[in-house]
Amino acid sequence: MENFNEHYHHLFHKLFGGMNEEMMDQIFEIGTERTLETGAYLFRQGSRENVLYIVLSGRLRAIKEDPNGTRILGDIGQGEPVGEFALFTNEPRMASVLAIRKSVVLEFTQEEYQTLVSKNPPLAISLTNFVIQRLRRNTFQQNKSTPPKNIALINLQADHNISPWTGGMEQYFSDRKIPVQVYDYESQQDREDGEFFDSLEDHEGINILVCDGDRLDWSHQCLVYADLIIVASRFDASSEIYEVEKQLDLYAQNILNKKIYLLLLHEAEAEFPKQTDRWLSHRHIYLHIHIRKGHSKDVGRFCRIITNQATGLVLGGGGAKGYAHIGVVKALQEKGVEIDFLGGTSAGAIYGVTMSFFDFDFEKIEELISNSVKAKLTKNDLTLPIVSILSGQKLARFVKKMFGDYLLEDVWVNSYCVSTNFSKASMSVHHRGTLWRKLSASMAIPGVFPPIVIDKYLHVDGAVMDNLPIEPMYRYPVSNIIAVSLSGMSERQVNFDEAPSGWKLLWDKIRGKNHYKIPSLSSLIINALTLNSLNKQESTKEKVSHYFELNLKGVGFMDDKKWKSIMAKGYHQTHTFLERLPAEERFWEGPSTP
Repeated sequence: MENFNEHYHHLFHKLFGGMNEEMMDQIFEIGTERTLETGAYLFRQGSRENVLYIVLSGRLRAIKEDPNGTRILGDIGQGEPVGEFALFTNEPRMASVLAIRKSVVLEFTQEEYQTLVSKNPPLAISLTNFVIQRLRRNTFQQNKSTPPKNIALINLQADHNISPWTGGMEQYFSDRKIPVQVYDYESQQDREDGEFFDSLEDHEGINILVCDGDRLDWSHQCLVYADLIIVASRFDASSEIYEVEKQLDLYAQNILNKKIYLLLLHEAEAEFPKQTDRWLSHRHIYLHIHIRKGHSKDVGRFCRIITNQATGLVLGGGGAKGYAHIGVVKALQEKGVEIDFLGGTSAGAIYGVTMSFFDFDFEKIEELISNSVKAKLTKNDLTLPIVSILSGQKLARFVKKMFGDYLLEDVWVNSYCVSTNFSKASMSVHHRGTLWRKLSASMAIPGVFPPIVIDKYLHVDGAVMDNLPIEPMYRYPVSNIIAVSLSGMSERQVNFDEAPSGWKLLWDKIRGKNHYKIPSLSSLIINALTLNSLNKQESTKEKVSHYFELNLKGVGFMDDKKWKSIMAKGYHQTHTFLERLPAEERFWEGPSTP
């Protein structure tokens, strides 16, 4: 009973604030406990009932049904209220909620709630404050999901010991005071299945349930009670669907689907992954993770990902200003910020994904940049200005040579880039496919470079639709998103009343007077493309946990020769930005809990 009280005291403290035992007893006396089996609906969309629920254990899922089908809105975990708006507004339910594993909720009708708060008025204030805070959540906070508690692990090669890859997990979680329990069939075979699985809710921290292909009943139960499924395999093994995957019907599609992560195991000194798509083409995988044996950074990234504590970095476009991103990431890592997911558009895509591709080896990265600058990729590449000013051939050859036939799926740190599908007038998010082609599309500035063809559609620079693509990062299990903008433009007045003709500009240049200070054609094009993103800048700040705009005044769109000084500006400004953050916003300092 003491453990019961302690467990629920902590649960209700998060929701209602301070609470004594008498108040907690009253909550359970007035409310009604209700158990939901897997797949059972708590309520359905459109129903009218003035009932509040609090999740005591398990995991629920909110779904929206419309003419286009069923859309998953998100999962609801232990300690969270459900249905509080209907309690106050008497409006029909806007979504359906069902249990994705056995769950227990505490139910209060409107009359019971009124009785409860009449005895304890502070509870009404606490719940009202909770509702207000939920309404005030910014876009990023609304998209954060409840961390998994029960994780099912399936090792595709049962005779292959994966502990050399996952051995560092225990130390990682121990340092952060997160309890982790690991259970296999033998560890609980003396207990009834129902008794064991129901007891998982009483355990603090994370429960890892090891599935066994020879114990299918046990493994099925593990999947039923799991919030997340991890399928582990040697990367160099056969990628065909294994018998255990078939027997457990892992990839059946329905609204009760649990997210499945594919953990790909590499040797300590493994070469760069290649043809990762062979693992993904026949499986419905939500996310794949590369991990090297004995590689502490890979283990840390894996632990953050499976507990929804990962950090995502989003990098904006801006031509040569993009060199600053290298300094930004260098400063972030020096401060202890580990990048678990990376996304970007245009310059943010090419520099960001390049850093991810080369595993943040800055010596190698700077050498590549030096070579690209020496190659003068935008010089002497003029073409007939029918579709674009430049042919893009020099740049394409360089990018092809750098990335070869590698795929976005092959990158050690999961990355994405965006382009604009010109044919459909929509944004395309690329996290799979040929690396050089997707990056080329992301930086194909209309009028400067020709469009790139992908799947029979023309694609141009992602900045046309979004110069700082944050929303795609929401699909990843991140608790922090850092967004770096290069597109800030200061107000600039011109020194003439009418735009000069081409002849006047040519004569001015011949005389060496430089009387007319007018932006270059490429600058006009790129700045015009990003005006929409600039207008959205204020709302962008609410989409992330940390927003940072670099001051790169005086840097031109094609100032490649200044790459070292641009990179240095990104480095120093990032250090300053991080040092000025309040202590509570420095998430990388000290342990964090899911």
